[in-house]
Amino acid sequence: MNKEQPNFLFDDKQTKKIMRKAKLWSTIKIVGITILITPIIIVVLLYSLRHASINSAQEVMDDIHLFNEISAPNVQISNQLYDYNLFGGKITTTTYKVLGEQHRPYIWQPLNSDYSLFGKLTQNYISSPIQFEGSESLAETSQLERFNEYTGDREMFFYHPKISYDIYKDSISELNQLGENTLVELAVSFDSAYDFDEIKSKLPSGVQADWWWVDAFTKDIMAFLEKDQSTIQANSPFIYGFQSEQSKPIARRSPNNEVDSFIQHIELLRKSKNFEWETNQVYQALVGKNGKLESDDIKIIGAVVSGTPEQLMLLKNQPYIKGSTFGVISNQQ
Repeated sequence: MNKEQPNFLFDDKQTKKIMRKAKLWSTIKIVGITILITPIIIVVLLYSLRHASINSAQEVMDDIHLFNEISAPNVQISNQLYDYNLFGGKITTTTYKVLGEQHRPYIWQPLNSDYSLFGKLTQNYISSPIQFEGSESLAETSQLERFNEYTGDREMFFYHPKISYDIYKDSISELNQLGENTLVELAVSFDSAYDFDEIKSKLPSGVQADWWWVDAFTKDIMAFLEKDQSTIQANSPFIYGFQSEQSKPIARRSPNNEVDSFIQHIELLRKSKNFEWETNQVYQALVGKNGKLESDDIKIIGAVVSGTPEQLMLLKNQPYIKGSTFGVISNQQ
Protein backbone atom coordinates (compact mmCIF):
# COMPACT_ATOMS: atom_id res chain seq x y z
CA MET A 1 0.00 0.00 0.00
CA ASN A 2 1.49 3.31 -1.09
CA LYS A 3 1.37 6.18 1.36
CA GLU A 4 1.14 9.67 0.03
CA GLN A 5 4.37 11.64 0.55
CA PRO A 6 4.06 15.33 1.54
CA ASN A 7 5.01 17.68 -1.23
CA PHE A 8 7.97 19.86 -0.11
CA LEU A 9 8.61 21.30 -3.52
CA PHE A 10 8.13 25.03 -4.01
CA ASP A 11 7.68 26.88 -7.20
CA ASP A 12 10.05 29.67 -8.23
CA LYS A 13 7.77 32.42 -6.93
CA GLN A 14 7.61 30.95 -3.46
CA THR A 15 11.40 30.45 -3.39
CA LYS A 16 12.10 34.04 -4.39
CA LYS A 17 9.61 35.33 -1.86
CA ILE A 18 11.25 33.40 0.99
CA MET A 19 14.72 34.52 -0.08
CA ARG A 20 13.67 38.16 -0.25
CA LYS A 21 12.14 37.90 3.20
CA ALA A 22 15.31 36.29 4.58
CA LYS A 23 17.52 38.96 3.00
CA LEU A 24 15.26 41.71 4.37
CA TRP A 25 15.49 40.36 7.92
CA SER A 26 19.22 39.92 7.52
CA THR A 27 19.59 43.51 6.33
CA ILE A 28 17.42 44.78 9.21
CA LYS A 29 19.59 42.89 11.70
CA ILE A 30 22.80 44.27 10.20
CA VAL A 31 21.42 47.81 10.17
CA GLY A 32 20.19 47.45 13.73
CA ILE A 33 23.49 46.10 14.98
CA THR A 34 25.34 48.84 13.08
CA ILE A 35 23.12 51.52 14.61
CA LEU A 36 23.81 50.11 18.08
CA ILE A 37 27.54 49.49 17.63
CA THR A 38 28.57 52.58 15.62
CA PRO A 39 28.06 55.13 18.45
CA ILE A 40 30.06 52.90 20.77
CA ILE A 41 32.88 52.60 18.23
CA ILE A 42 32.85 56.37 17.65
CA VAL A 43 32.95 57.07 21.39
CA VAL A 44 35.81 54.62 21.90
CA LEU A 45 37.67 56.04 18.91
CA LEU A 46 37.19 59.64 20.05
CA TYR A 47 38.26 58.75 23.58
CA SER A 48 41.35 56.94 22.26
CA LEU A 49 42.31 59.87 20.01
CA ARG A 50 41.74 62.33 22.86
CA HIS A 51 43.81 60.21 25.24
CA ALA A 52 46.61 59.83 22.66
CA SER A 53 46.60 63.57 21.90
CA ILE A 54 46.82 64.49 25.60
CA ASN A 55 49.64 62.00 26.19
CA SER A 56 51.47 63.35 23.14
CA ALA A 57 51.03 66.90 24.45
CA GLN A 58 52.65 65.90 27.73
CA GLU A 59 55.55 64.21 25.94
CA VAL A 60 56.15 67.27 23.75
CA MET A 61 55.92 69.64 26.73
CA ASP A 62 58.51 67.54 28.56
CA ASP A 63 60.81 67.71 25.52
CA ILE A 64 60.36 71.49 25.23
CA HIS A 65 61.15 71.86 28.93
CA LEU A 66 64.27 69.70 28.65
CA PHE A 67 65.48 71.54 25.55
CA ASN A 68 64.99 74.87 27.30
CA GLU A 69 67.27 73.56 30.07
CA ILE A 70 70.19 73.16 27.62
CA SER A 71 69.60 76.31 25.56
CA ALA A 72 67.69 79.61 25.98
CA PRO A 73 70.10 81.93 27.86
CA ASN A 74 68.51 83.00 31.15
CA VAL A 75 65.04 82.00 29.95
CA GLN A 76 63.02 79.84 32.32
CA ILE A 77 59.60 78.26 31.85
CA SER A 78 56.78 79.40 34.11
CA ASN A 79 53.88 77.46 32.60
CA GLN A 80 52.82 75.28 29.70
CA LEU A 81 49.30 74.94 28.30
CA TYR A 82 48.03 72.70 25.53
CA ASP A 83 45.00 72.93 23.27
CA TYR A 84 44.46 69.51 21.75
CA ASN A 85 42.38 68.26 18.85
CA LEU A 86 41.87 64.75 17.50
CA PHE A 87 45.05 64.86 15.44
CA GLY A 88 47.46 66.81 17.65
CA GLY A 89 47.23 70.32 18.98
CA LYS A 90 49.00 73.49 20.08
CA ILE A 91 51.25 74.18 23.06
CA THR A 92 51.88 77.60 24.58
CA THR A 93 54.95 77.86 26.79
CA THR A 94 55.18 81.03 28.90
CA THR A 95 58.64 82.12 29.99
CA TYR A 96 60.46 84.63 32.16
CA LYS A 97 63.98 85.82 32.93
CA VAL A 98 65.62 86.14 36.33
CA LEU A 99 67.13 89.49 37.28
CA GLY A 100 69.34 89.94 40.32
CA GLU A 101 69.87 88.17 43.58
CA GLN A 102 66.23 88.68 44.59
CA HIS A 103 65.23 86.57 41.57
CA ARG A 104 63.07 89.31 40.17
CA PRO A 105 61.03 87.69 37.35
CA TYR A 106 60.88 89.54 34.07
CA ILE A 107 58.18 88.28 31.71
CA TRP A 108 59.66 87.10 28.43
CA GLN A 109 58.15 86.02 25.14
CA PRO A 110 55.95 82.90 24.94
CA LEU A 111 56.87 79.98 22.71
CA ASN A 112 54.07 78.62 20.52
CA SER A 113 54.35 75.10 19.11
CA ASP A 114 52.27 72.66 17.09
CA TYR A 115 52.45 68.90 17.65
CA SER A 116 51.09 65.81 15.92
CA LEU A 117 48.97 63.00 17.33
CA PHE A 118 52.12 60.89 17.62
CA GLY A 119 53.99 63.35 19.84
CA LYS A 120 56.14 65.01 17.19
CA LEU A 121 56.73 68.75 17.06
CA THR A 122 55.52 69.93 13.67
CA GLN A 123 56.34 73.60 14.09
CA ASN A 124 57.91 76.01 16.58
CA TYR A 125 56.96 79.63 16.08
CA ILE A 126 60.23 81.46 16.79
CA SER A 127 60.22 85.24 16.91
CA SER A 128 62.47 87.36 14.74
CA PRO A 129 64.24 90.20 16.58
CA ILE A 130 63.79 93.76 15.42
CA GLN A 131 67.04 95.22 14.14
CA PHE A 132 68.06 98.59 12.81
CA GLU A 133 70.35 99.26 9.91
CA GLY A 134 73.70 100.77 10.77
CA SER A 135 77.15 101.01 9.30
CA GLU A 136 77.99 98.87 6.27
CA SER A 137 81.19 97.77 8.02
CA LEU A 138 81.18 93.97 8.30
CA ALA A 139 82.29 94.00 11.93
CA GLU A 140 79.57 96.46 12.93
CA THR A 141 76.89 94.90 10.75
CA SER A 142 77.28 91.58 12.52
CA GLN A 143 76.88 93.38 15.84
CA LEU A 144 73.77 95.46 15.23
CA GLU A 145 71.55 95.98 18.25
CA ARG A 146 68.53 93.73 18.12
CA PHE A 147 65.34 94.06 20.12
CA ASN A 148 62.86 91.40 21.09
CA GLU A 149 59.68 91.72 19.04
CA TYR A 150 57.49 90.70 22.00
CA THR A 151 58.94 92.79 24.85
CA GLY A 152 60.97 95.44 23.01
CA ASP A 153 64.05 94.68 25.13
CA ARG A 154 67.59 94.34 23.85
CA GLU A 155 68.65 90.89 22.73
CA MET A 156 72.05 89.81 24.03
CA PHE A 157 74.79 88.40 21.85
CA PHE A 158 78.13 86.73 22.53
CA TYR A 159 81.66 86.55 21.12
CA HIS A 160 83.24 83.16 20.61
CA PRO A 161 86.80 83.07 22.03
CA LYS A 162 88.19 81.22 18.99
CA ILE A 163 87.11 84.00 16.63
CA SER A 164 89.09 87.24 16.38
CA TYR A 165 86.66 90.14 16.01
CA ASP A 166 87.58 93.62 14.81
CA ILE A 167 85.28 95.20 17.39
CA TYR A 168 84.18 94.07 20.86
CA LYS A 169 81.34 95.79 22.67
CA ASP A 170 82.02 96.72 26.28
CA SER A 171 78.65 97.32 27.92
CA ILE A 172 80.23 96.98 31.37
CA SER A 173 81.83 100.40 30.87
CA GLU A 174 78.34 101.89 30.31
CA LEU A 175 76.89 100.65 33.61
CA ASN A 176 77.74 103.92 35.38
CA GLN A 177 75.20 105.66 33.13
CA LEU A 178 72.33 103.65 34.64
CA GLY A 179 70.36 104.47 37.78
CA GLU A 180 71.19 102.68 41.01
CA ASN A 181 67.69 101.15 41.21
CA THR A 182 68.09 99.48 37.83
CA LEU A 183 68.35 95.75 37.30
CA VAL A 184 70.55 94.74 34.38
CA GLU A 185 71.01 91.56 32.38
CA LEU A 186 74.45 91.24 30.81
CA ALA A 187 76.01 88.74 28.42
CA VAL A 188 79.73 88.32 29.08
CA SER A 189 82.04 86.49 26.67
CA PHE A 190 85.26 84.99 27.99
CA ASP A 191 88.70 85.12 26.40
CA SER A 192 89.07 81.34 26.48
CA ALA A 193 87.29 78.12 27.38
CA TYR A 194 87.32 77.34 31.11
CA ASP A 195 86.45 74.43 33.34
CA PHE A 196 83.23 75.14 35.21
CA ASP A 197 84.76 75.25 38.70
CA GLU A 198 87.61 77.44 37.48
CA ILE A 199 85.44 80.14 35.93
CA LYS A 200 83.03 80.12 38.86
CA SER A 201 85.92 80.94 41.17
CA LYS A 202 86.94 83.87 38.92
CA LEU A 203 83.61 85.68 39.06
CA PRO A 204 83.37 88.22 41.91
CA SER A 205 81.20 86.97 44.77
CA GLY A 206 78.80 89.90 44.41
CA VAL A 207 77.90 88.98 40.81
CA GLN A 208 75.04 86.57 40.16
CA ALA A 209 75.54 84.18 37.27
CA ASP A 210 72.18 83.17 35.76
CA TRP A 211 73.29 81.02 32.82
CA TRP A 212 76.53 79.42 31.61
CA TRP A 213 77.46 79.27 27.92
CA VAL A 214 78.98 75.95 26.82
CA ASP A 215 81.37 75.60 23.87
CA ALA A 216 79.20 73.17 21.90
CA PHE A 217 79.96 74.10 18.29
CA THR A 218 80.78 71.59 15.59
CA LYS A 219 83.67 72.26 13.18
CA ASP A 220 81.26 73.08 10.35
CA ILE A 221 79.40 75.70 12.40
CA MET A 222 82.67 77.21 13.62
CA ALA A 223 83.91 77.52 10.04
CA PHE A 224 80.68 79.32 9.14
CA LEU A 225 80.98 81.72 12.09
CA GLU A 226 84.65 82.46 11.49
CA LYS A 227 84.07 83.30 7.84
CA ASP A 228 82.01 86.43 8.65
CA GLN A 229 83.20 87.15 12.20
CA SER A 230 79.67 86.27 13.27
CA THR A 231 78.59 86.95 16.80
CA ILE A 232 76.21 84.46 18.43
CA GLN A 233 72.74 85.76 19.21
CA ALA A 234 71.05 84.73 22.45
CA ASN A 235 68.15 83.26 20.45
CA SER A 236 70.47 81.43 18.04
CA PRO A 237 69.70 77.76 17.32
CA PHE A 238 73.41 77.03 17.86
CA ILE A 239 73.78 78.32 21.42
CA TYR A 240 73.75 75.88 24.33
CA GLY A 241 74.39 76.02 28.05
CA PHE A 242 72.64 75.59 31.37
CA GLN A 243 70.93 77.59 34.08
CA SER A 244 72.98 78.49 37.12
CA GLU A 245 72.04 77.21 40.54
CA GLN A 246 72.13 80.84 41.70
CA SER A 247 69.25 81.78 39.41
CA LYS A 248 66.92 79.07 40.72
CA PRO A 249 64.24 80.57 42.99
CA ILE A 250 63.47 77.02 44.16
CA ALA A 251 66.29 74.84 45.43
CA ARG A 252 67.36 72.06 43.07
CA ARG A 253 66.02 68.67 44.12
CA SER A 254 68.31 66.67 41.91
CA PRO A 255 71.48 65.31 43.54
CA ASN A 256 73.38 66.17 40.33
CA ASN A 257 75.30 69.42 39.95
CA GLU A 258 74.64 71.78 37.04
CA VAL A 259 77.13 70.15 34.67
CA ASP A 260 75.91 66.61 35.37
CA SER A 261 72.30 67.74 34.88
CA PHE A 262 73.27 69.34 31.56
CA ILE A 263 74.77 66.03 30.39
CA GLN A 264 71.74 64.10 31.63
CA HIS A 265 69.36 66.38 29.72
CA ILE A 266 71.35 65.88 26.52
CA GLU A 267 71.26 62.10 26.94
CA LEU A 268 67.51 62.14 27.50
CA LEU A 269 66.80 64.36 24.50
CA ARG A 270 68.91 62.17 22.22
CA LYS A 271 66.32 59.43 22.81
CA SER A 272 63.29 61.66 22.37
CA LYS A 273 61.10 62.22 19.32
CA ASN A 274 61.93 65.92 19.31
CA PHE A 275 65.24 67.84 19.22
CA GLU A 276 67.08 64.62 18.42
CA TRP A 277 69.11 66.23 15.62
CA GLU A 278 70.05 69.26 17.73
CA THR A 279 71.19 67.27 20.73
CA ASN A 280 73.13 64.81 18.58
CA GLN A 281 75.01 67.78 17.13
CA VAL A 282 75.75 69.02 20.65
CA TYR A 283 76.81 65.53 21.71
CA GLN A 284 79.21 65.16 18.79
CA ALA A 285 80.69 68.60 19.48
CA LEU A 286 81.28 67.83 23.16
CA VAL A 287 82.06 64.12 23.41
CA GLY A 288 85.65 63.25 24.31
CA LYS A 289 88.07 60.89 22.62
CA ASN A 290 86.82 58.02 24.78
CA GLY A 291 83.41 58.27 23.09
CA LYS A 292 81.63 59.26 26.31
CA LEU A 293 80.23 62.62 27.34
CA GLU A 294 81.68 63.48 30.75
CA SER A 295 81.90 66.56 32.93
CA ASP A 296 85.52 67.19 31.89
CA ASP A 297 84.29 67.66 28.30
CA ILE A 298 82.16 70.66 29.28
CA LYS A 299 83.97 73.98 28.76
CA ILE A 300 82.48 77.38 29.60
CA ILE A 301 83.05 80.29 27.21
CA GLY A 302 80.57 82.86 28.50
CA ALA A 303 77.76 83.61 30.91
CA VAL A 304 74.66 85.68 31.54
CA VAL A 305 74.88 87.70 34.73
CA SER A 306 72.40 90.08 36.32
CA GLY A 307 72.15 92.56 39.15
CA THR A 308 72.40 96.25 39.90
CA PRO A 309 74.89 98.42 37.99
CA GLU A 310 76.97 98.66 41.16
CA GLN A 311 77.15 94.87 41.49
CA LEU A 312 78.01 94.30 37.84
CA MET A 313 80.71 96.99 37.90
CA LEU A 314 82.76 94.42 39.81
CA LEU A 315 83.35 92.84 36.39
CA LYS A 316 85.10 95.93 35.05
CA ASN A 317 88.66 95.26 33.88
CA GLN A 318 88.42 91.54 34.61
CA PRO A 319 91.06 90.09 32.23
CA TYR A 320 89.06 86.97 31.32
CA ILE A 321 86.13 89.00 29.89
CA LYS A 322 86.58 89.72 26.19
CA GLY A 323 83.27 91.45 25.49
CA SER A 324 79.93 92.29 27.12
CA THR A 325 76.50 93.22 25.78
CA PHE A 326 73.31 94.43 27.43
CA GLY A 327 70.13 92.40 27.57
CA VAL A 328 67.11 93.42 29.65
CA ILE A 329 67.43 96.69 31.55
CA SER A 330 64.61 97.07 34.07
CA ASN A 331 63.84 100.06 36.29
CA GLN A 332 61.72 97.97 38.63
CA GLN A 333 63.49 96.28 41.49
